[in-house]
Amino acid sequence: MIVTVLSAKGGVGKSTTAIHLATFFHTRAPTLLVDGDGIRSATKWSQRGDGKGLPFPVIGYAELARAARNYTHIIIDTEGNPADEDFRDAAKGSDALVIPAVPESVATDGLTHTLAKLHEMSNDRYRVLLTMVPPRPRTEGAQLRQMLTEQDIPVFKSEIPRLAAFEKAAAEGVPVYGVKDDKNSRRAWKAYEAVAQELLDG
Repeated sequence: MIVTVLSAKGGVGKSTTAIHLATFFHTRAPTLLVDGDGIRSATKWSQRGDGKGLPFPVIGYAELARAARNYTHIIIDTEGNPADEDFRDAAKGSDALVIPAVPESVATDGLTHTLAKLHEMSNDRYRVLLTMVPPRPRTEGAQLRQMLTEQDIPVFKSEIPRLAAFEKAAAEGVPVYGVKDDKNSRRAWKAYEAVAQELLDG
């Protein structure tokens, strides 16, 4: 399965999502993460700590053709705001597109742009993933979900809460379940497990 994490805006949890989807899929079959982000966030994440914190390899696009045949699943982390040609290639070459969206007005502008591009391409293999969702009683996440649902835009049932555990995981170079000193690390991991299971279930 090829899953591409795509957004016309950076800072929406794209690399975090790619890393945790790859972590989950790797528990099922050999999985490769392709780091197509210009700032190489996933690569830097994989090199922190002792450099052995992620259970799967992280490579650049240049190595993909040679490496792909050895893996059952490929997760692709893309450039924030990719060029139109890169956007089309990602949309055509993937079994599923995950579109992270933060329930904030600025980030929602980027989501609107991403969805418009997908509509132009008549691509229906995508789902929006709400990320960095603030805790209740704040209602931004529910409002964005309602807006997308009313527009018949597919949205993951699961969502990713805004938790410091993810920042700690990035700093330590591990998946979030590997963060030992945060009581929310298990909750954070369970959220991505649920998202990945939705992808597997179709």
